Amino acid sequence: MENLTVEEITQAVGGKLLCGDPQTVISYISIDSRDIQENTLFTPIIGERVDAHKFISQVFEAGAKAAFTSRGEIVDRSKPHILVENTEAALGDLAVYYRSKFPVPVVGITGSVGKTSTKEMIAAALSSRYNVLKTAGNQNSNIGVPLTLFRLGPEHEIAVVEMGISDFGEMDALVRFAGPRTAVVTNIGVAHIGILKTQENIMNEKLKIAKNFQPGQPFYLNGNDPMLKIAASNYPENARLFGHAENGKQCDFTYYAKDMYIRDGMEHFTFVWPQGETQVVIRQLGVHNVNNAVVAMAIAMEYGIDPETAAGGLYGYEGVAMRQQINHLKDGIKVIDDTYNASPDSIKSGIEVLKLLDNPGRKIAVLADVLELGDMSRQCHYDTGCFVAQSGIDEVVTVGEEMKALVEAVREHAPHMLASNFSCNADAAEYLKKIVKPGDAFLVKGSRGMRQEEIVKALKEYLS
Repeated sequence: MENLTVEEITQAVGGKLLCGDPQTVISYISIDSRDIQENTLFTPIIGERVDAHKFISQVFEAGAKAAFTSRGEIVDRSKPHILVENTEAALGDLAVYYRSKFPVPVVGITGSVGKTSTKEMIAAALSSRYNVLKTAGNQNSNIGVPLTLFRLGPEHEIAVVEMGISDFGEMDALVRFAGPRTAVVTNIGVAHIGILKTQENIMNEKLKIAKNFQPGQPFYLNGNDPMLKIAASNYPENARLFGHAENGKQCDFTYYAKDMYIRDGMEHFTFVWPQGETQVVIRQLGVHNVNNAVVAMAIAMEYGIDPETAAGGLYGYEGVAMRQQINHLKDGIKVIDDTYNASPDSIKSGIEVLKLLDNPGRKIAVLADVLELGDMSRQCHYDTGCFVAQSGIDEVVTVGEEMKALVEAVREHAPHMLASNFSCNADAAEYLKKIVKPGDAFLVKGSRGMRQEEIVKALKEYLS
């Protein structure tokens, strides 16, 4: 982060300096009392359980130089206290101001599933030519996007920003912060449907990522998603459909993949664009990753990178930890660690990757509850179970109360498939240790709160 003065920050957020030197220099913004670096401004966020204002004294002792406050209490008069109405809103206002100092193009990415992997692939392709800033991890919220933007520096030539929402109106704020010049919507699923109520609402909120686009600004929509393909007609001067040709059919997308096949554990495909074709190889399996690579290629070309160079950048991308990361264990056993998070749609993607593995043994899905589905939870789990029942895998092992609906669906629609449910990860892990055989392959996936990485760890230790 480039240096800002407390006076500059106070003016940018419409705050009031209660005490301290207005010329104090700030070069780091933190919302975490454990993350205090040199010249830190601490932003105490008021959460559902904790009001971080109580940590202001602690962060000053740790070396923080200044703090926002909406409480008006002065902890240390020698340190600047900037009074604001709402600390989270002030963080966003400061991000808007800081972003204005760096007129680099921003590629914004949203969607129900695949935002992070798409972000990573786009950054990999663009990095073949440019110095790229990208969202760290999945810092894609009203707090995460500002923290991403504060990492901008004069060395950056382009930014790739993940933009995730879970409620109405959140995309409006993210667009104000990031000001994307190019945007991608990966798909429309049912993540956060408990709050947003319908898939139509989910789509309409996500499409707001292009709300300020002028004619000609590229808006990449996944043409293999039926809802997005229809929505593209509302953006006649912006929409660029991307995806893959299905079952050898003709494809009318602007950018697409064809002739897909797997060799040596990697995806191969032909990337097609209006003026030609290029061969692409990626290390990630699954048609969803092919789609991600296609839009990465398209955006790289938009920013002047030739397709062969962009393909080289994609080949160097090795994936993200805990996101369909394939662990090769003893006796030819493979474990797909996809435990970072889950939705019904991403479970389906994970199952497809499991099916693609060239292991000689069984294919077993280990799934835990998908959270934040509200009143739709049981139906979503049951519907996902219907998909699992038709997938052709050998067994499904589940954890959690909600997953009982998935097991019910599997038993109804595929009585030959083994399906079990456990109340905790430890019991599921013990069961898996008893049944594992040489050559087996496992997919381990569940919502972040279900801590499925515990099962991956148990399997790796047992099979080391």
